[in-house]
Amino acid sequence: MMERMATDALTAAADELYALVPEEFTAVRNALAKDARAAGDRALGDRIGELKKPSPAAWIANQLVRRHPDDLDELHDLGEELREAQAAGDGRALTRIGGERRRLLTALLQQAIELADAADRSPSRAVLDEVEQTLIAATVDEAASQALDTGRLVRSLQAVGFEPVELDGAVAGEASAAPSKRRAERPARSDRRTVRAGAAKSVDEGERRAAREQAEQDAQDERIRAARRQAEADLRDARDRAEAAQRALADAEDQLQAAEWNADELRDERHDLEARLKELRAEIAEAERDEREAERVRAKAAVAVDRARGDVEAAEAALAELE
Repeated sequence: MMERMATDALTAAADELYALVPEEFTAVRNALAKDARAAGDRALGDRIGELKKPSPAAWIANQLVRRHPDDLDELHDLGEELREAQAAGDGRALTRIGGERRRLLTALLQQAIELADAADRSPSRAVLDEVEQTLIAATVDEAASQALDTGRLVRSLQAVGFEPVELDGAVAGEASAAPSKRRAERPARSDRRTVRAGAAKSVDEGERRAAREQAEQDAQDERIRAARRQAEADLRDARDRAEAAQRALADAEDQLQAAEWNADELRDERHDLEARLKELRAEIAEAERDEREAERVRAKAAVAVDRARGDVEAAEAALAELE
């Protein structure tokens, strides 16, 4: 129960943070973390403090979820229909849904530009491409759809064919907890589908009649098969590149670790050498003082030797006279 409460509190903090513009994120996050620690929950404060600022594309996607919920609902429904048509191998439905998805993506990207411009964060083409890929991923994979619906994405999402979308580290807080208010107000899927189906029927009746003709259907089926073959080839190529990139990443991480260890050892060695150098300087200073003292003693002894030699010579002379 305590763990559930901590998770809920973290998710609530994340809901607040990921609704902000990025410039406000760090200050508010630090304040929330400080408040949690002051309330006696240091672990929660630490977890809030670890929340990452969303990427530009993730921030835009989060804003779309909050500002245009109806369009996002439609996107989720299209995704459900798309996955059902893909599982059933329904080429005609795939073509229709693909056209609807393109239309909706165009509208959502325009809304994304307007949202970003309103916040003085005009998006680059690369950022818009990431937003589009995130929206597409939400139609391909149900888990990605749920991740987007939280409004707490940390990074953009990427779909490869109809494979499950990689979501590790993509959502802040509890990934399954979507904004409750929007969920409660969201109409039933069957009602939304009926409305869209009626609209599509009135607009696309001529296209559906033409699609029933066998010749066009055969051509369409062939295009789908060709597209599927291309998608499978692209998937294999993407997997090969992903594996190669993963191996390169592992090698780079090994090299980084080795370099960090080596740097730590060299820093320790430098510290020891600096300490030894300090000792040697002190020893040299002391030795130089000893050297100067020894030189003074030697000079005094030399004078004493000269005097003693004179005394010896005088004594020898006196002795010689007595003989």
